Amino acid sequence: MAENSKKVRIEERLARLQNTSDRSEAGLKAKIQRVPRHLVGDGTMHYEKHFTPKLMSLGPIHYGAPELQLGEQYKQMWAAMFFRSTDQTSQFLFGKIAENVEALKELFAPDLFTGNHLFLKYSEQGFSSMEEMISWTLLVDGCALLRILEYAQQWEKKMNVRVEQLMLVVQDVLLLENQLPYPLLKLLWRGSNDGELMETMKKFLRCDEWAAANGYKERMEFEEPTHLLHLQLSLVLYDSPPKDTKYFETGLVRPVKTEYYSATEGFVMTYRNITELKAAGVELKSSRTNRLSDISFSRGRFRSKLRLPVMIMDETTATSTLNVIAYEMCPDFANYGFCDHISFLKSLIETPDDVKALRSARILVNNLGSDQDVLNLFTTISSNLVPNMEKYAHVMFQIEKHYSHKSLPTWIALGYNTYFSNPWSIIAFLAALLGLVLTLIQTIYC
Repeated sequence: MAENSKKVRIEERLARLQNTSDRSEAGLKAKIQRVPRHLVGDGTMHYEKHFTPKLMSLGPIHYGAPELQLGEQYKQMWAAMFFRSTDQTSQFLFGKIAENVEALKELFAPDLFTGNHLFLKYSEQGFSSMEEMISWTLLVDGCALLRILEYAQQWEKKMNVRVEQLMLVVQDVLLLENQLPYPLLKLLWRGSNDGELMETMKKFLRCDEWAAANGYKERMEFEEPTHLLHLQLSLVLYDSPPKDTKYFETGLVRPVKTEYYSATEGFVMTYRNITELKAAGVELKSSRTNRLSDISFSRGRFRSKLRLPVMIMDETTATSTLNVIAYEMCPDFANYGFCDHISFLKSLIETPDDVKALRSARILVNNLGSDQDVLNLFTTISSNLVPNMEKYAHVMFQIEKHYSHKSLPTWIALGYNTYFSNPWSIIAFLAALLGLVLTLIQTIYC
């Protein structure tokens, strides 16, 4: 009997293993889960602060944290406001969630509810079962989130909260560990108009400077997102994820143009920072569409141009960026190319002078402080990334070609930046030139 039971367990394990290996092929959406531990680090770099809510928890991961009790009061207030704004009673909405609680639990990583000791102690909080407690939590959190999405910009009249606290809430709802599944929001939304819910979510994300700076369109169609952070990633990349995962790269990041490789055998990918590019006569321009993937390099007879999307850097950029990176790096989520984009930008920004050049070209808006602060930010958000520059090989090949086949204007630009990069060198040159002319005149007339 013992041998048979062991055999059954092994067979079950093998079956589960086979199903796990088929997840990516099945096109399943990523579950709501914790940030991958390697992104949080060992605590020395203080990355954890970028993934932890400041005021309010949503969902099971940070539920019950003592430092978030004020947020619990706000959530109940906002949920009550949502109830009053709809013709559906709180009892009816709770019933809808209770009927679907098992399906909703499947949208979270399996350890989130079973690993939270507060949910396991449901009876101590007056609930008859853990499912009842989960349903209650999803009801309050979901309705509170919907109120936030609708009225975050009318904080004084519609939210009854101070603006500095609401700013923390806006950051909290975009954390990976604070996400609520989109199907939950659809269950709670008024009526069956999912399009209205999607527009409400997109309108909320418009107040995020990152999305607004990257050319948000009013009438863009998006595939149904997993949650709010998923929709933000789609907005930031300025495209909707294609249904066929084989075409992710072509939809979001320019594909590698293989003819560039065939044109030059043995091409080795090199990295040039902004300062080097300017020294070689490359002009910096903002992209025409501001899509993050809209990066191009054009060679001209007298001047070449590198076009980059506009970037806005402020105190929220590190948190926003790291949470999108964390979502893309979840093991059950497809690669959209956002991490590759950040790595590419970091290869261009190596010194404060690179940041200054981007500011001067109006490609980078620095609301952080010094140029060194921006450089430190890029170092922080790119420290755990493994660069995959193949998506940008078409740009990097053209840059290297510009260097390898220098025209007269390029040589002039290099000479100018080498010998006339500051006023003192220009003054010294003019003084030397004047001395040479005076010597020549003296020689002629003496």
